[in-house]
Amino acid sequence: MLTLMMACFAGLSVAQSTAADSSKALKNWRMPRLSLIRDNAYDGISSPIDLSLFKDFLAGLNVGGYYRGYFYNRDMGQTYGAGAAKHTASVGDGYFDPTMLLYLSGSPTPSTSFTTEVMIANPFAMYRGPGSAVANITPYFSAVLRGNMNTKIGSFNIVAGGIEWQRLTPFTFGSNTGYNRYSIFERRPWDPAGNIKNRYSAYYYSGSIAQDARWGTQAFKGFMLNGLIKPLNTYIDFFYGQTGVNGGINREKEVRPAKNIGLRLKRNLKNNNYISLNTFNSYNRSDSVNSSNDIQWNIITSEFNFKYKGFSLAGEVGAGRYMSPTFPEAWSEALIFDLQTPKKYTGIPLEFRYFQIGKNFSSNVANFNNNTIREINTGYNNNGMQVNTPFGPGTNNVGDLSNNRRGVAVNTAFKLGKFAISTGTQISAEMEKMPNATVLNFGHRINNLLWSRLPGYYPMTGSFGPNKRVSTFYRGAYEEVKLSDVNADSTVKNMRFFNSFDFQVKYKTSVLHRDLYVNYLGTFNSVQKTFSGFTVFDNSAYITAAYHEVDVYYQLHKNFMLTFYGGFESIKGNSDTDIDATTKKPRDQTGTALGVGFDLSLSNQTTLYLRQRWSSFEDKNFATEKFSGNEGTIELKIMF
Repeated sequence: MLTLMMACFAGLSVAQSTAADSSKALKNWRMPRLSLIRDNAYDGISSPIDLSLFKDFLAGLNVGGYYRGYFYNRDMGQTYGAGAAKHTASVGDGYFDPTMLLYLSGSPTPSTSFTTEVMIANPFAMYRGPGSAVANITPYFSAVLRGNMNTKIGSFNIVAGGIEWQRLTPFTFGSNTGYNRYSIFERRPWDPAGNIKNRYSAYYYSGSIAQDARWGTQAFKGFMLNGLIKPLNTYIDFFYGQTGVNGGINREKEVRPAKNIGLRLKRNLKNNNYISLNTFNSYNRSDSVNSSNDIQWNIITSEFNFKYKGFSLAGEVGAGRYMSPTFPEAWSEALIFDLQTPKKYTGIPLEFRYFQIGKNFSSNVANFNNNTIREINTGYNNNGMQVNTPFGPGTNNVGDLSNNRRGVAVNTAFKLGKFAISTGTQISAEMEKMPNATVLNFGHRINNLLWSRLPGYYPMTGSFGPNKRVSTFYRGAYEEVKLSDVNADSTVKNMRFFNSFDFQVKYKTSVLHRDLYVNYLGTFNSVQKTFSGFTVFDNSAYITAAYHEVDVYYQLHKNFMLTFYGGFESIKGNSDTDIDATTKKPRDQTGTALGVGFDLSLSNQTTLYLRQRWSSFEDKNFATEKFSGNEGTIELKIMF
């Protein structure tokens, strides 16, 4: 570990500065926004930090970026399956998250600007065409041209090139941020550096922490136009180019080039209300000589947000389709409504949700999971770019959305003394029986990072482990469950119903005049063949899953935070799921984790993070399904 720490500092000179204490007063605590509908269409790739360079000599020239040095070392006392590595050491986090971004920008004229970027690893690398070999440290050079113009019609900005981080609406383009209920022991790549206290105090007081432009967005490169059409009081966003999951940067490997076209027209109304018309479309070809775009999905929706006397109604309605040479064209509906009530009427603030997404409403760059059309996840005819996300019905958490599903949810967040409480429940059901959907899936939340790195590389196609039933996705892993209650022709017999319940409580106090934070999060999921108003815990459920996580943070010094973590998961199956040949019993799994670490602020923009985790997993009824080990990580994050 000492060797890795020395590597972090090699060649780096960090200036010291005083970090401003920006913690909020307890009385300023407010309920986190519950709705998934977020109006951030103009977030863009806003640079992490702009630092004026040579401002006395050449005004308008800026340089900035970040460096993220990440190292992990893992030792497994019990490996997961034959041939798995007992020891792994890595520079980089095992994904294609940029380890460094350096940009130089300038404004030759008042209405034009340019940006040149050097990125070490990039989000497009993992989705290059078939057969490509990609190294995590391959630099990606790009130039971004920007221009703006003011006319009688309106004001417009044009962007061409580079990698932009964008979102439109939940059903068109973006990434699900859920309800911000998660452990913050493990840092995410988009967590910024800086004052260590801000991260933990913000999560306690406001329910969310500062993130860079990647949070809740998708990577996009190509041509973009946005602006305001003044006579109509309407904002416009136009996209033409590629997303990370259906078009990489290596043109030689792209045997079937893909393109995306998106448009949003948003009309502002009185009292901060708005309504918008949106569309996002993906086009591809079935082979390298076909001249027509015969593989495509198309989405058209309208988003709205209306507020009146403290009530808020937000949502999105629309239709979408998917088509290919092996899948006939068919349209399906999609709708989501979120009603928020003020606490003066209900005692505590509440959000009520209804959602419904048809089986043909599909996408791989929106805020819902595709459960029905495997081609979208694997590429046409199982060729092309791979999107490693769970396919088929799964134990979704509160706030997660899937197609071929309708459901309701109730959420709230409120303050009770020094306790900040956030809780919610979600009930959903399949809209149609998919004849070939004879599997379920569930996630391994405890030790999810370790699970995702066990295969040793990412993205991974296929499955791994003693029984080859675990697959990875970005920073996580899921397990496939085979169902035996099928018809004589092996088609699905029963509809599936899904329940999820979250309970999170955060507590802040002072010990020896130092801040102490304690967070607990419990999540309880089930899938069964009959409707239930609450999560099912008996053998009538195909799968029941319970996750418990406790975080403890103690600030010994204004620049030093001790961190602790404990996690436990329990997952059980019934007699309609996989049965072990020896024990004649279904799954009975437990996973445990203990973690310790610290955050050390070296300056206002440079922070060192160390984590050590001890992990174990065991299935009592499947003798080979087990592992144990420990993993240490070091992250050095510098914003400049």
